[in-house]
Amino acid sequence: MSEPAKTSPVITAYKDAPVPTKASLRWRRNIPLQLVKFAEFNGRLAMMVLKGHDDH
Repeated sequence: MSEPAKTSPVITAYKDAPVPTKASLRWRRNIPLQLVKFAEFNGRLAMMVLKGHDDH
């Protein structure tokens, strides 16, 4: 059995792909900000579900 090729996990086939800046990476990795975004998203999703369950 042959050994799998050792390649980088980074896709390098797209040379023109935008690369995030250090500032944007810092914001994406900010745990308190991610928790706030998570809570907002879950709140919106819960409201959508609750509005969809109207009693007729």
